[in-house]
Amino acid sequence: MKQQHPHVINSSNKSPSKSWIRRHPIFSTLSLLILVLFVAVFLYFWLRPYFSTFDRSELGDLSYSMPSRNGEYTAEIYGVPYGGAAGGVTIWVDVKKTNAPEDSTVKTIYRAEHHGNNHLEWESENTLRIENWNEYTDETITLNIDDEIYDGWGWACKSLRMKDQYVHCLVPEK
Repeated sequence: MKQQHPHVINSSNKSPSKSWIRRHPIFSTLSLLILVLFVAVFLYFWLRPYFSTFDRSELGDLSYSMPSRNGEYTAEIYGVPYGGAAGGVTIWVDVKKTNAPEDSTVKTIYRAEHHGNNHLEWESENTLRIENWNEYTDETITLNIDDEIYDGWGWACKSLRMKDQYVHCLVPEK
């Protein structure tokens, strides 16, 4: 029988070395947090169009309003600034019923970058012409207020939250 000396260490009983993550806990945690933040920002910008709405939370300044020919509807055009000093202005067109105060729901039918020249004109009782143009870009369009919307960014047409709010969603031609 082989006799082992107490001061000799058996190499087969050696404990395994710590994993890299356990040896560097601060760096591992920081790396994981940065990765999670990067994924969250990526998902936010990638999925944002699919959850977009025309809601602007009552932001913007009323430029002017125009009642329809029979006075049943009123179209209002708003300017909403964005981006600070280097930003711009987004214009929104809302249509609401004026004859029925109990049915005073406001429907946004147009969103686009402000191009300088804006005008609203009722072509019929349910058809509104929205002009938004300059010498370089023209986002003028005529919309049936009951079933059409226009989104200059195209997000509303992709949005899962807005599918029941329109029949036709129009975007600028590229």
